[in-house]
Amino acid sequence: MIINLFYFNYLGILIVLPFMQGHSILYSSFQKVCFLSQQFNDVHNLEEILIRGMEKGIKGDYQGAIADFTQVIRINVYDTEAYYNRGIAYSKINDYSQAIADFNYALRLDNELAEVYLERAKVCLVLNNQPGAIRDLQTAAELFKKQVNSFLYQETKKLLRQVGHPLTIKNDKK
Repeated sequence: MIINLFYFNYLGILIVLPFMQGHSILYSSFQKVCFLSQQFNDVHNLEEILIRGMEKGIKGDYQGAIADFTQVIRINVYDTEAYYNRGIAYSKINDYSQAIADFNYALRLDNELAEVYLERAKVCLVLNNQPGAIRDLQTAAELFKKQVNSFLYQETKKLLRQVGHPLTIKNDKK
């Protein structure tokens, strides 16, 4: 019965709800199912909004992308992907302080996100914060190596060489 209730639409809820109110256990279970159903829908909608924001960013609609990522963050303040992507969008419109703030928050949530370190390093370079950029590039390179992401590892090493700070990691053969 719960599985069927999970898929009730709102009209079904309006029809069944009055009959359940006298049965507190059934009514309480029904409320929980409705809550879980709404959470499932929210997660699905968040993914759609996140993808829509990424598509807007790809098309150059950075303000629209920022609005979508902000909407995701309002619903789920722990969505690292939304902070990361919003940080990129902010950097595209030269709002570097907001970009750094979003990258910092994403890294507070998960400090193993190599891509976030890489993007924050790029912003640091634009802001002439070479020590910050070097530190982030080194961290990104180490994480990319650990994650066996050889393409981004090599790209990060190349950026480090360009800023005049070649990377030295133990057992680095390339």
